[in-house]
Amino acid sequence: MASLQKKRNKGHDYWYIVESKRINGKPTPVVIQYLGTIENILNHFQKSPEDSQGEFKSYAHGAVTALLKMANKIELLKIMNQHLTHQIRDGLKREESLLLAAIHRVVSPGSKRGFAAWAQTTTLPSLLKFDWKAITSQHFWDQMDGITEQQLMACEDAITRHIFGLYNFNVEKLILDYTNYHSYIATPNQKSTLAKRGHNKQKRYDLRQYSLAVVTTKDVLFPMCSHVYEGNINDQTEFPLYLDLLKARVPGFDAKTTTLVYDGGSNNKANLAKLKGMGLHYICALSLSSCKELYDIALESYEPIKVQEREVLCYRLQREIWGQDRECLVIYSPKLFEGQMRELENDLLKNQARLAALVETIKSEKSRIKKDRESIKVRALKDIKGHHQCELFDIKIEGDTVVTDLSWQINTDKKNEIIDKYFGKKLLISDHQDWSTQEILLTYSNQYLIERIFRDTKNPHHFSIRPQYHWTDLKTRVHIFCCLLGLVLTALLRKEMEDNGIVIENGALIDELTKIRECWVFKKTNGNKSGLKIEKHIEVMDVKQAEIWKVISSL
Repeated sequence: MASLQKKRNKGHDYWYIVESKRINGKPTPVVIQYLGTIENILNHFQKSPEDSQGEFKSYAHGAVTALLKMANKIELLKIMNQHLTHQIRDGLKREESLLLAAIHRVVSPGSKRGFAAWAQTTTLPSLLKFDWKAITSQHFWDQMDGITEQQLMACEDAITRHIFGLYNFNVEKLILDYTNYHSYIATPNQKSTLAKRGHNKQKRYDLRQYSLAVVTTKDVLFPMCSHVYEGNINDQTEFPLYLDLLKARVPGFDAKTTTLVYDGGSNNKANLAKLKGMGLHYICALSLSSCKELYDIALESYEPIKVQEREVLCYRLQREIWGQDRECLVIYSPKLFEGQMRELENDLLKNQARLAALVETIKSEKSRIKKDRESIKVRALKDIKGHHQCELFDIKIEGDTVVTDLSWQINTDKKNEIIDKYFGKKLLISDHQDWSTQEILLTYSNQYLIERIFRDTKNPHHFSIRPQYHWTDLKTRVHIFCCLLGLVLTALLRKEMEDNGIVIENGALIDELTKIRECWVFKKTNGNKSGLKIEKHIEVMDVKQAEIWKVISSL
């Protein structure tokens, strides 16, 4: 029950609405609402009759309530308590602090320093009964300290196993992929061995980065087994190590009945040999440059295969690759064709601009470049960049001893020949000789699902792993664990929605839940010791929000 409490600060009395909570076995007051000085309270009671309905304050309620309900359903705090070392700070257990961090990342990603300012605008302090003013960045740092990578893995695996026990998920088709996240960890900072410079997918090659490997399934659609590793390790190197993790960590993993779907960047001879040694089935992409003769198969020879209400042109054959016969599916992708065409035209424009600049340099009397024919020809070819671009330019050089001009023409026939032969074609390989072409294509098409997870982890409005303000390996791993934990809770909420006929994306679901607010009405009363009564009401919802809230209320 709420009550009034007075605190004295710098000679002034301030009043708070508090609720009692047992912390370390002792009853401790937890602040729910700050009322201010006695003058503020007197003004409240001296309202005119028309103000007798009381004062109002509205809090964001839907998202934090839904996430807490889902955490309770999967017994999240209990599981984390079993696998993390026990610690209490500011009245919160370690697992409670990590859950707060996860909810914060889901609803409004930001620094842990900004958590208190955000939390006071929600009903989260009331629901978990904690003093939001005490939850500083230092609180989170203390709670994150001492957690090992082994504890995080054990905790993640236990959560996944428990979820699999609640839901009928299928692990016969696993999807694996990698991504990376740039950080602002300074180059001289040696406290982080994870942050390295490498091929950054966001084009921030000037910054250090760390990488994340994730596995999921079509049914689950959340990171069921993740691994954080150094940012300078490529996919081919990490792939065999992660295969061992899959075998040890995925619930119900059986190589004989499991098919792994992954991107072609992980492929080399040794990795495919490891898959065979494990007896693990696979479907993956492979660069056509290793089987260039497949480019010569005319598009007219491809067959249309129905995949998810669309037709895919495909040519299937069996071919030996790295000493083993494999099922090869050469497919034609209109989307890939369009992307390659855009790249071709952009490269043509850029190369013509470079050649035009070279012409101006040739004509300039102040230019110091060598102007003999051979030097200009080498310079022109060096300026032409991009796939197949040198084949498209017919360059004409004027002048005998000294070059006086340069001109060029695009070889249209060669351009059309390259487009017809190379563009839009992609190679998939598999060991599933017993599967139909349609089943292989349908299974591989699920690869896009893991991209949804990565897209969410880079969504600046919800779930985002960035920005992260940690520069040690331990806290970086705990930070990512909290981010992915929030994504797991949201994915399960989305599944609950789908089971009730509501189809909605993760981000849109959190947006709708955030709009559901709880209004607190503060009324004068003689019915309790404080003389103040708080009534809580859910604000009016639209039809969609009401449908979502009905599902949340049933959890």
